[in-house]
Amino acid sequence: ARATQSCRRMCLSHHPSWTVGINDWRGLSAKIKKHESSRAHLAACVVFDTWKNDLTVDAQLDSEYKSQVRFWTDVLMRITDVTLTLASCNLAFRGHREKVGELNSGNFLSVIDLLARYDPVLRELLDKKSNVNYLSPSIQNELIALLSQRVHDEIVSEIKEAEFYSVIMDTTQDLSKVDQLSQVFRYVTVRKDEADNAIAVDINESFLGFQNISDQTAQGLETKITELIQSNGLLLHKCRGQGYDGASTMSGIYSGVQKRILDKEPNAVYVHCAAHNLNLVLNDACQHITEIKEYYDILQRLYVFFSQSIKRWELLENHLKSKPTLKRLCPTRWASRRDALYALRFRYADILQALTKITLRSKKSDERTEAMGLLKAMEAFEFVMMTVIQEKILETINIVSQVLQKKDVDLLQAASLLGNATCTLAQLRDQFDNLKCTAQGLASSWGIRCNFRHKRTRRIKRHFDELTEDQCLTNPEEIFKVNVFYMCIDTVVSQVRTRFHGMDSVTRKFQFLCPTELLRASDEALNESAQTLAAIYNEDLSSEFSSQLLSFRNALGVTDVATALKLFLTIPVTVASAERSFSKLKMIKNYLRSTMSQDRLSGLAMLSIESQRSRRMDLTEIVKEFAQKNVRRRGRFGHC
Repeated sequence: ARATQSCRRMCLSHHPSWTVGINDWRGLSAKIKKHESSRAHLAACVVFDTWKNDLTVDAQLDSEYKSQVRFWTDVLMRITDVTLTLASCNLAFRGHREKVGELNSGNFLSVIDLLARYDPVLRELLDKKSNVNYLSPSIQNELIALLSQRVHDEIVSEIKEAEFYSVIMDTTQDLSKVDQLSQVFRYVTVRKDEADNAIAVDINESFLGFQNISDQTAQGLETKITELIQSNGLLLHKCRGQGYDGASTMSGIYSGVQKRILDKEPNAVYVHCAAHNLNLVLNDACQHITEIKEYYDILQRLYVFFSQSIKRWELLENHLKSKPTLKRLCPTRWASRRDALYALRFRYADILQALTKITLRSKKSDERTEAMGLLKAMEAFEFVMMTVIQEKILETINIVSQVLQKKDVDLLQAASLLGNATCTLAQLRDQFDNLKCTAQGLASSWGIRCNFRHKRTRRIKRHFDELTEDQCLTNPEEIFKVNVFYMCIDTVVSQVRTRFHGMDSVTRKFQFLCPTELLRASDEALNESAQTLAAIYNEDLSSEFSSQLLSFRNALGVTDVATALKLFLTIPVTVASAERSFSKLKMIKNYLRSTMSQDRLSGLAMLSIESQRSRRMDLTEIVKEFAQKNVRRRGRFGHC
């Protein structure tokens, strides 16, 4: 009886005519069909069938409720996974239209539509005639915020558990002319096995998002950095290192950012980015020598000449049967110019052949003139010598530059690599004849005469009170050796020693902890070095550090020694991790996505840069957190 009454009430809620009768019999069949397909009639049928099968209405409703919860949970799991995948791959979400199935609907809706062809859950979602589908841009922003916040909290938790940390900060301007500050924190974690035994030490450089900067002064940047440290719940007195580029705003010894933070935390030592320093070394060695500067100008002209014409580039590629091919010179990263020199060095004759064909066959006078000028410059033996010398120098520097950009490199490794490179370059000074022989072999591939050109000697005016004139070199080979080769090598070597003096001073404080030094040094030397370090870091190392260090030779795991090693590994070497984040910034905020909000930008960048962490997240927890943020959604996903 109760089931019959329920059916009557449901039908009555749809239209009272089906319980009290009708007077208008026109179109009766259409009215019946319309009622049979209505939600009220179908619900009444379900209630009646439940009564016939001796089931309770409450149990049936509970089963339907659980089914809906499972469905919407499965939907959001898939949507969250698609969001995470697009963010990790730096792909745009939105398109010209925001409707599934239409052209230019964006990557997010296109992927959902594609998956729906094979996934019944998403197919059912798209087939539902409902305003709720969780595919809107606002839901995307909410999921991006939840995912990135989970990654952010995990990194901050690791930093808090670490004994020390260092800050690595750098700024760049995005496409919208907004100054973005990249936040990277360096810290050390100890991996342990199931028995809680330490098995490895990891050096981490983790990205914590972008922050827009409106005040680019040293005071403004220092205030922003300290606010970011405090907002993450970190303690400034645990900061043991600062990594910035060489800009005076950041590195100034009187009022720069590093000095201001150093005043607040004396142990937060500043280390000038080793990669930037190495770049400045090459810049000084090349820009202050006229012949070398002109050489790179010709090399750039050579690339521009071929790359600005499809026909010329095709002609060049036909001669360059295999890689390498000509490369553009990077104006800032001098170490990367080694690839351009390598291509020129091993395709010298092929490039000359392409230039010769252009001078003979081209019908354009300006094209022939440009090709003849480049051909004449490359057929000079000085140009061949410069190619061999510069390729050798950059090959040595490039090895060091590549290692310095790794996240897990420490100061001792960096100092060792720089020392080896300095010795190699210093030895290169005595190898002029060997380099000349190599250049002669390269010149012979095109029949270039292996002699240096005579140049008019510049005469310096002699004053009346001078008794003798300056002795000038007259041999063109000697002039090249002294004024170009020796000057270049000496500049590189002296600049490396000068610019990395600060790094060497920090390294010397910890050098005695290196295993080879630890085993070789005497007890007195170890004791003196340990006492010096303990006096500098008196808050981190106890007075027993020197005695524990001597015991460390035979027994590992002494507390203060382990603390000193962690402290040393925490000090940054380069800001390469911060600069790598700028590459992600350009991919995410491009000219088609220039109106992106700051929160969305920072969240997408974190999910992309820390993709390994984000892929390890439990998406079920994200769905629960998403449901708990709104009471209306909680009923759809169950009680979390």
